[in-house]
Amino acid sequence: MSRLDIKSPSRAQTVVDNLYRDVERRIAASPPGLCPVDMSLAFLQLCHAQSCGKCVPCRIGLGQLSKLIATVLDGTADMSAIAIIEKTARTIVNTADCAIGRDAARLVLDGLDGFRDDYEEHIIHHRCLAGLQLPVPCVALCPAGVDVPGYMALVGEGRCADAVRLIRKDNPFPTACAYICEHPCEARCRRNMIDDAINIRGLKRYAVDHAGDVPQPACAPPTGKKVAIIGGGPSGLSCAYYLALMGHKVTVFEERAKLGGMLRYGIPSYRLPREVLDAEIASMLSIGIDVHVNVDVGNDVTFDELRPVSAKLRFHEQTITDLETEKQELRGQVEDMQSQVEDTQGQLDNSLAQVRRLAYLGKKDLDPKDYENFLIGYARLSAKELEICCALARGLSTRQCAEQLGCAVSTIDTYRKRIYDKTKIHKVRQLQLCYALMRMQQAEQEI
Repeated sequence: MSRLDIKSPSRAQTVVDNLYRDVERRIAASPPGLCPVDMSLAFLQLCHAQSCGKCVPCRIGLGQLSKLIATVLDGTADMSAIAIIEKTARTIVNTADCAIGRDAARLVLDGLDGFRDDYEEHIIHHRCLAGLQLPVPCVALCPAGVDVPGYMALVGEGRCADAVRLIRKDNPFPTACAYICEHPCEARCRRNMIDDAINIRGLKRYAVDHAGDVPQPACAPPTGKKVAIIGGGPSGLSCAYYLALMGHKVTVFEERAKLGGMLRYGIPSYRLPREVLDAEIASMLSIGIDVHVNVDVGNDVTFDELRPVSAKLRFHEQTITDLETEKQELRGQVEDMQSQVEDTQGQLDNSLAQVRRLAYLGKKDLDPKDYENFLIGYARLSAKELEICCALARGLSTRQCAEQLGCAVSTIDTYRKRIYDKTKIHKVRQLQLCYALMRMQQAEQEI
């Protein structure tokens, strides 16, 4: 025990450790569009600062490599500098004694392979290709390019309806994305520099849950042009939506009985409830989009019959030909997707049969007063309570609900008690009967 020596870090070491954490957060929050040459120099200088200085390639070579890249950035280098940088970096990789020097030089070599044109642009035109535009990270990483800071500010002001309108400018499915979006925008959120990314998808979900019924914007004056869209999936509906807003007359042809494509047949209902999807699609169609379902274009409807519907049929025919060629190349993937759609359709059919059976039992066994209390309480459930109520009504156990919804069993128990308190239903069987009866009555009203 006399040799035991517990060293406490000095104040300087504590500050350096904090700097490491700050640098890590900044790297995580780096937006796309930064100058790759400048970033390579910054990483190289960081690696040089970590060098122990015992070997010449690491101690001297990394310093010389930093000076060479600096001449590229300040515009004093010529084209021969690229060859010198590559030769110097390769020498360090081959002769350095440890991974600090080797990995630092390898970063430079990888950069020369990956963005040599940026080096050349700095030398010839004294500018950076990637730095011509520096977008906001969350907007740049959003596949739809939605104005994320804009709608977050509106949510912060309590203007949820305006937030939904702003999202619809770039994404016609704000509700669906609020439920299932993979939120790549959060990966480079600048809030990472402080603690953690903002829950962007959660704010979008809050907006759509509290916005109520947000009317669609008015369409532009009619242009007299007609467009036929084959396929009522997410891309087809998006195309139809924005073309209709531009004033064109749009008709959608869908092979299956309902619109939605992979949103309906590829995503389970516990992640995206079908009633939520149906309401969003109905809102999109309300701007004047015509729909024909159960139509197999090419068999039920010929291309000649589509010519009066679409002035751009020739373009669509070429597109279909290209897609057929791609389908032949990716036949295995297409068949797998078709199998998944058929399996989902079978599950939907089985689920519908079960709902009908439970609704029949509900009419016989339920006390009308209990069913009335359920309807009143169901209308008061929050979004999370609705999600768990639907899962329980489908016969899932508490553990299965927790696994599918990604939360703890205790959380499901807490929400289940709230659901029982609001609906005045205290047995799962009663909950299933009430829910099935409600669903069937809603379906009969729609018909």
